[in-house]
Amino acid sequence: MGFVVTTDTLQVAALKRPLQLIKLTNPAGLSVTLSNLGAGLWSVLMPEPLTNKTVELLQNYQDPSHFARNPYYFAVTIGRVANRIGAAAYMHKGQVLSLLANEGPNQLHGGPDGLGSRFWSFDIDQQKDRVSVTFRITSLEGDQGFPGQLDVQLRYTLLSHHELVLEYSAVSDKDTPVSLTNHAYWAIGGVGKSTVLEQQLQLDADFILALDKQLVPTGELVAATGAFDFKTGKRIGQDIGQLDNGYDHYFVLNKERDQNTAAALVRDPASGRFLQLFTDQPGLQFYSGNFLDGSIVGNQGTPIEKYAALCLEPHGYPNAVNKPNFPTALLKAGQLYRQCSRFVLGYS
Repeated sequence: MGFVVTTDTLQVAALKRPLQLIKLTNPAGLSVTLSNLGAGLWSVLMPEPLTNKTVELLQNYQDPSHFARNPYYFAVTIGRVANRIGAAAYMHKGQVLSLLANEGPNQLHGGPDGLGSRFWSFDIDQQKDRVSVTFRITSLEGDQGFPGQLDVQLRYTLLSHHELVLEYSAVSDKDTPVSLTNHAYWAIGGVGKSTVLEQQLQLDADFILALDKQLVPTGELVAATGAFDFKTGKRIGQDIGQLDNGYDHYFVLNKERDQNTAAALVRDPASGRFLQLFTDQPGLQFYSGNFLDGSIVGNQGTPIEKYAALCLEPHGYPNAVNKPNFPTALLKAGQLYRQCSRFVLGYS
């Protein structure tokens, strides 16, 4: 069997436009469904090795009308700037540039109407050994307060083995901050089958970013010790009780890490299923699903409870526009922003 591509259109009254879903299936039976809303990673169905039954690995809403607000940022591409910008403002060339705030005084995930809430155009390219979907969108001057017109492209590529590649690019006609990522919620044990607390996580990170009470980075790096030490791998629930609510922290990846070394590894002991993340980004946000509260029904027909799934979000340092000691998030006019991350699934 070769690659199979199918498309579907959903008319959802709460959404401004029809929801288009693109399902990609590789010869090994792995199916990935993408959405034109937020260039989203909607579903990942993976066959079990013995029964060949497919297991859903992405937590999502049962009712797609929830995407009209998307309180959990399920599935979508985050931008222009992922994570938090303190005070929803930054200084550039001696001038304070104010952005739209959407989390108290701060801006979160690109603002109240970030790229994850928009409908993107797309095209499909099918080859013998892969299939790709390229999404495109233009963010106009002043969008959410950001300067410059930004043209963004995201290409998803599904390969013949269990590998999904995300390649981002962007260019602006003015200097502007850019830091893109994907906000899919992974449930490696299978959606509705368990929480992330029993899963094993390994992160190639010696430091995390210190946070203030609003979860905005202060500019300090703190050694990833105690509850934050995942260097050799451990159960996510092992030390989570030491934290106020769970993990929602940016882990600074080790600079000497080879690109062929996984930045993160999640393994579910019950199924033997694992997820590896490879990225060229300087760090990633690990979020353990702390704010999932059971108020919304998920794609397996049960309430989405706390710790039901986790996010691994590779992107640049959050709040970098306000911290000169952080690697810059400023994209110069005419320069090309690029990012590549790979998700590899398997059994061990």
